[in-house]
Amino acid sequence: MASALPPRAPRRSRADAQQRRERSAQLLALFAWHRDTPLVAKSLGLSLDELHAELDDLKLRRKAYRLVRGSDAEIAIVEPVPGAPSGPPVRRRSRRSPTAAAPPAEAPQTPQAPAASQGARPELPPDKRADAQPRFGDRETSGAAPVEDQAAQLRALLAQVGPRRAALAARLASVRHPLSERVLLARFRAAGLEREFGQRERDLLRGLFARHHGSLGAVASALGTDVDTLRRVVRERGLEREFEAARERFRGEARKRRWPREQIEQLVRRRDWLADLGIVDEIQRDVLAKARGAWESAGGSLERLRRELRISERDARALRDLLS
Repeated sequence: MASALPPRAPRRSRADAQQRRERSAQLLALFAWHRDTPLVAKSLGLSLDELHAELDDLKLRRKAYRLVRGSDAEIAIVEPVPGAPSGPPVRRRSRRSPTAAAPPAEAPQTPQAPAASQGARPELPPDKRADAQPRFGDRETSGAAPVEDQAAQLRALLAQVGPRRAALAARLASVRHPLSERVLLARFRAAGLEREFGQRERDLLRGLFARHHGSLGAVASALGTDVDTLRRVVRERGLEREFEAARERFRGEARKRRWPREQIEQLVRRRDWLADLGIVDEIQRDVLAKARGAWESAGGSLERLRRELRISERDARALRDLLS
């Protein structure tokens, strides 16, 4: 019997493919013109994270950054399109050397060429000019002030929310552009806060792990994430061996609880914690083996079972359900 083939990805329509080609050509032209990624993002009105996501979607990131890092000799030569009308010839003024003598006073002044013939950049809309307010997350290359402002904003948010990735991503995301974990860490790295964020996250993980006695489920719930993501973060921060040693210590403490009251209360009231540590079946077998004799001697009486084991009525009822 032939194995089922994986479903193919839906093919894009011609209009969609044509739109992607036009967008790719526009982005590459901007990269070839500006030769600077933040300027390209600013001209498009996007943040760096949004621009990177679009480049990855169009599979242009490596090609675009080749244009940024390359020299002028690597830029393709612009040639006229056959059959297309060409514009007026462009006449550029040569640069004068600083040691050149000043022209005589009677020399006629050369009329200034119009801005279009000098190859000037087109006028940008007000919201995309250089004096416009930068969006949160953009980086500027003109100075360190924008980076310092972004670092101050991230520090303030980190003080409010703490190093909780899910909560930080929710605060920094917009309605149309949800923030992924990779982009979140990239923002802290760009602001020079990667080390500070990592140390605070390690301290938070250690504190939550000690508070919840090694329960991965309880720690993940406190961080607003799932257990698999928590395990990955613990592994990234180099805490896997430390936490596993702590979990083994908590398992040893659970096995050494005194009989009968502490062991029965632990099995009845902290069953989820024992299951998270992976020893709930072991503890239950041990408790039921010890309590079966008392249950038989009590003759099915819940009150006699409670007095003999010196446990509460609620614990005696739960133990009776397990025994029966």
